[in-house]
Amino acid sequence: MSILQLRAWERDLTVLAVVGHRDAEAAAALRTLHPHGRPTPTVGLVAELGRRGLMAGLTTAADLRLAVADSPLLATGVVRVEGDGPWSERSVVAGPAVWEALVGLGGWPGDLSADPLPSPDWGLDEWLDLPGVLTARRAIEARRAYALGAFGDRPGAAAARLAALVRVSGNEPVILRAPQLSSRDVQLAMVIAAVRDLIPVFCETGDSSSPLELSVPYVTLPLLVARGSSALTAYPRALIPVPVAALSHHDRVAGLRSAAPDLRLEDARSSASAEPRDLALAATDLRGRLALGRDQTDVSRHRTFSDAVERHLSGTAPQGAVLVHPRATWDDLVLADDRLGLLRDAVRRVELQGALHARPDQPAPRRGERGLRMLFHGPPGTGKTLCAEVLARALGRDLLVVNLAFLVSKWIGETEKNLENVFDAAERASVLFFDEADALFGRRTEIGDARDRYANIETAYLLGRIESYDGVVVLSTNLRRNLDSAFARRLEFIVPFDLPDAAARERLWRLHAPTWARLSPDVRLEDLAALYDLTGALIRNAATAAGYLAAGDHAADEPGDPDTPRKLPTITDEHLARAIEREHDKAGMAYPGAPPLLHTVGNGHGRRLGGLAHA
Repeated sequence: MSILQLRAWERDLTVLAVVGHRDAEAAAALRTLHPHGRPTPTVGLVAELGRRGLMAGLTTAADLRLAVADSPLLATGVVRVEGDGPWSERSVVAGPAVWEALVGLGGWPGDLSADPLPSPDWGLDEWLDLPGVLTARRAIEARRAYALGAFGDRPGAAAARLAALVRVSGNEPVILRAPQLSSRDVQLAMVIAAVRDLIPVFCETGDSSSPLELSVPYVTLPLLVARGSSALTAYPRALIPVPVAALSHHDRVAGLRSAAPDLRLEDARSSASAEPRDLALAATDLRGRLALGRDQTDVSRHRTFSDAVERHLSGTAPQGAVLVHPRATWDDLVLADDRLGLLRDAVRRVELQGALHARPDQPAPRRGERGLRMLFHGPPGTGKTLCAEVLARALGRDLLVVNLAFLVSKWIGETEKNLENVFDAAERASVLFFDEADALFGRRTEIGDARDRYANIETAYLLGRIESYDGVVVLSTNLRRNLDSAFARRLEFIVPFDLPDAAARERLWRLHAPTWARLSPDVRLEDLAALYDLTGALIRNAATAAGYLAAGDHAADEPGDPDTPRKLPTITDEHLARAIEREHDKAGMAYPGAPPLLHTVGNGHGRRLGGLAHA
């Protein structure tokens, strides 16, 4: 208990409070002296011992009352006075888990429990060199009484970063989590951690929308707190925010290399939102499969590892959003050069922002100078969602896709609250993507009833929130005129998406041809592109469907001998025609007929495709 600098009588009082735990005979003796038969000393017993000169520094009941009033021992909860009877008959007891800590057992006070998940300190090299992190590290190394706060949408991941910071500072951390933190439990837990030679990191896992006040005046250890909201007061301690933004590309690659050094995972795909903790958990999953003889090739190991990372991240997206790890690249886009130029300019702008505003001599950016706001507009299926994915990957971020069905609420204020959670989550490591944005960002109307009024309030909120947003947000709509005109001046880039011409459609057919099948030599993609005026999404659907039709026909002819080499399915004009006809039917479009080759096959007799005869 040296951390509290206890006086002699306080050490004696601590011994009295725990002696019943230590010795059965002492517990029995205390039980006979207690008016209610409890195996604990009473305040009256402590006063009597002081009067007889057996409590150093206390000789009268008045001395005891004055000493108790300002004692850190009782203020921190190491020793408590319990009961509601006369003061002299109240019990003097050890706080929760104090006895266990003194004898080397486990346990923590209140709702606090130790987090069993890993908190690795690898994959954080560049993060540890950030100015705010270096300041926090110095406070931990000196064991100064500062408050260090890490705030974000993933408190558990933020707590793991703080624990890694404690470890690289030459101390041993323990993460203690609870739905709600309280000064009472935090104070006692810090004392118990000091007894165990640990530095605790407190993680608030519940709703953190309300401000949190933690007063820990008697313990000289640094107070480390991770929670969703930055509304934290720790007076009289000074509060130092610790940045926990997305890790750099260098740290992510180093994390992949360190998660399982013997498995060569540095080339595996990993989400930009993944933390070293997520990588460590995924590596554990992978080793479990390897122990069973599964995933022995590099490709299968990488796939299993990436799937495990995604699984550990699956519950991290806020309500109303879906986290997508982008896989599409610039090579997957078929766009006009001027459209591609706009997208590349947008990526370059974000990269320059990070370099310029990170300089310490740079003045604070004005409202709207940070972040990026874009609008994609054009007919359905022209590649707006794909472009958002390519943009996210080019920036080294994930894509947070807003699901309007779960975001919009009929209750007043709930939609704005859900939107705020989405913005906060995306700002850290994701590009925020609003598909069919006119459902939320529609034109404000004349107020006819209460619904119009609150719809206008939601639009006004979004106007302000987008302008102050420091991340990347992409709005997508089929009809630009449906958006409120006030959004236009808040957008840095507006990218139109047109229906593809014949040359673009041919490129799309070649791009979307299944890799697990081959095209028949008779297939002329240029003819398909000229004949069928389809969007990129419909071409992708048709190409995939034709591949599965070919695979179905191929399966019947495949030899049953597993030692016989297997050939790829062959996609013919007939497979493509059937798939294309179905896409026309789904889209409500008139089907112009089969490709020219199918009109002349056989003895001049047409083939029946999808129930329609073509001669």
